[in-house]
Amino acid sequence: MLELGEELGGTALAGSLQGRPVPWGAHYINVPPAEADCVHALLQDLRVITGYDAAGRPQVVPAYLVRWPHERLFIEGEWVEELDPFAGAPAGEVEVLRQFEDQMLRWTLYQGRDGRRGFAMPLRYSSRDSILRELDQLTMLQYLRSKNWNSPRLDWLVDYACRDDYGTPLDQVSAWAGIHYHACRFYDRRLRDQYPADTLTWPEGNGFLVRRLAERLAPPQWRSNTAVVRVEPAAGAVWLGCMDTRSGELFSLRAKSAVYAGKLHTVPLVVQGLPAPQLQAIASLSYCPWLVAAVQVSRLPQGKGAAPAWDNVLYASPSLGYVAADHQRPPGNNSRVLMYHLPLVRQVARARRELLEQDHAFWAGQILADLRQAHPDIEEVVERLDLYRWGHAMVQPLPGVIWGEGSRLRAQACGALSFATCDTTGLPLFEEACFAGIRAAEECLERLGTGGETLLKGLADG
Repeated sequence: MLELGEELGGTALAGSLQGRPVPWGAHYINVPPAEADCVHALLQDLRVITGYDAAGRPQVVPAYLVRWPHERLFIEGEWVEELDPFAGAPAGEVEVLRQFEDQMLRWTLYQGRDGRRGFAMPLRYSSRDSILRELDQLTMLQYLRSKNWNSPRLDWLVDYACRDDYGTPLDQVSAWAGIHYHACRFYDRRLRDQYPADTLTWPEGNGFLVRRLAERLAPPQWRSNTAVVRVEPAAGAVWLGCMDTRSGELFSLRAKSAVYAGKLHTVPLVVQGLPAPQLQAIASLSYCPWLVAAVQVSRLPQGKGAAPAWDNVLYASPSLGYVAADHQRPPGNNSRVLMYHLPLVRQVARARRELLEQDHAFWAGQILADLRQAHPDIEEVVERLDLYRWGHAMVQPLPGVIWGEGSRLRAQACGALSFATCDTTGLPLFEEACFAGIRAAEECLERLGTGGETLLKGLADG
């Protein structure tokens, strides 16, 4: 395994500040849906899922469940429990919310003519019904308006979900992706007793999962600070040109089979000999840049209303608010690090340049100004503010990305080279990365003549 950075992790990278673990990227997952066979297998292997009850519901280590309180929202001058922007809303807007929730429940329970769930996870397990595929041609905003749902609060709620999971706003994200967020798991309160949709997290975020995986690797099996600058796939081998980024040493490797697990936007610059249609499909992808900040405080900043939670969201803010990095520590350990998340979802190419070019003082000013609306004393308690910039954090599921012709081409192997990462499927989710990685690994094993029973049974008859 060749890793460009100093540590394994990619966008699930974790770090440490004054002895406290912090997540610089992805920081939670959910209990996987029943059909997510490959995710169940991985989480069992990593000792996150410990077994199943008589009804087939997965049991997880209790300490990995998000501690209460889970989330709160700052709206109209105070914090309210949960992400509920409808407290005190006009009756008309509340009715729109109820209609939306009922429709998302129908999509959750939808079963296609092919016997598949309408919105499954991994997404390749989903029904192929045309009524569903057509949703990938609309934006989520167009879908809401087609139902005559006109509610600023609902717009914000759906937009927040799509920016959080996909780095893509309501008026740009595929309606299929927007519905998938609500329908792939049993989020609806009316289904909670049937199957869990609990959130799992760790002080170091998904870096915990990376560390558990890395425990299986002996030192000779991976190399850090290594840039793969050229890949030449062929029928029976893959040649790699590499550079040690510390010493500048150049070296080459030959493999009988290989997996390219880097972000796909790098492929045209590195991989040689790809067919033009495949290169075009990859080059057409758009990526959302993100800024993550670790705001270290001497004490929790003041705020009116509900008590501090794990996830603390600001209504009508360009950010997603902040996560309390210490929330999973034993009760009584007050949070001292607030992990602030800002997806730059508009004019992403321009935003990416700004993210790179603007200095620390600029971004610190933007962050503190945003937090000040909920915490007037934020400047008084901040001791340190660290930034992590992600230029290509999330592939954006724009209309046509998930089910268009490009989706097949992105995942297509070239000679003895297979492609992994969630970029191949189009949804920037842990579960999609798991699926894509296992599929690529199984392709390699098949080429080497050592393939066995697949972990991707949900692809049968697909």
